[in-house]
Amino acid sequence: MPRLTVVMPAWNAESTISTALRSTLVALPRDAEILVYDDASTDGTRRAVERFTGRTSRVSLIDGQRNIGAGEARNELIARSDSEFVAAMDADDVCLPHRFVAYRRQMSKSDLLFAPIARFEHRSRVHVPRPAALSPAAMPVALIVLNPVPQSTMVARRDALEGSATYRHGHAEDYELWLRLAAGGARISLTSFPTVAYRNHPGQSTSKPSYQQEVRDNGFLIDSYSVLATTVLGVDARGMSTEELRARLERIVDHVESSRDRKHIRRLLRSRWSFPLRAPSDGSSHESDEQ
Repeated sequence: MPRLTVVMPAWNAESTISTALRSTLVALPRDAEILVYDDASTDGTRRAVERFTGRTSRVSLIDGQRNIGAGEARNELIARSDSEFVAAMDADDVCLPHRFVAYRRQMSKSDLLFAPIARFEHRSRVHVPRPAALSPAAMPVALIVLNPVPQSTMVARRDALEGSATYRHGHAEDYELWLRLAAGGARISLTSFPTVAYRNHPGQSTSKPSYQQEVRDNGFLIDSYSVLATTVLGVDARGMSTEELRARLERIVDHVESSRDRKHIRRLLRSRWSFPLRAPSDGSSHESDEQ
């Protein structure tokens, strides 16, 4: 039984999935595998993956008969594997060679481990973010401000996830999962240095003009956000304005034990992306972006 399974949903990823698989194989520990779910692609995604399955037993393909979306595809992949650890990888990203070096040691005090992402576009320079980290103690506060952890960098203990219904359908389904797990006591941490190069391209759902409103319309996400915010603040947060929520969090940050955590959360509070579930109609201003 492999100790680590990398789960990779893929839909019409013919042009990028070979790079994603090749780079992940380079980084993969010996006791690990890659499971790919072809989400009823209409291009050559399956053929691209089969070139790898024909050469190595470390890559396996699940042929989806209907399009179910990335979240449900990840649920299928997690349910079909039995490794101690589960890692996420997107079919349009690049895994950095050091990603899984000492991951078990890094997770000695965490249930889910994330890292920053390096961003790139076609024929453009790679943007590497400033080093930033968050401890499990600070993560619930940070998650109320915004989602600071990239889905494609996740490494999780299988027993920290919730089986075949881990991801709930809806926009920003990964954010909803982190909120729900944090409210349930999962230890979530963010390390300082990138482990994945994230490809920006027009086909991403986050590039659509309607995306932010569709996120705010996700009932599962709103409910999980409210539960965690109420847990952290000690009072019902559903009726709070953005500015009241910000003020309460700033007071809480003052009592966060780690100075590194305090610095990072304050950066998140200044980000123009803070409080993404609140409609931007309160006139609040933000000084800088997070990364």
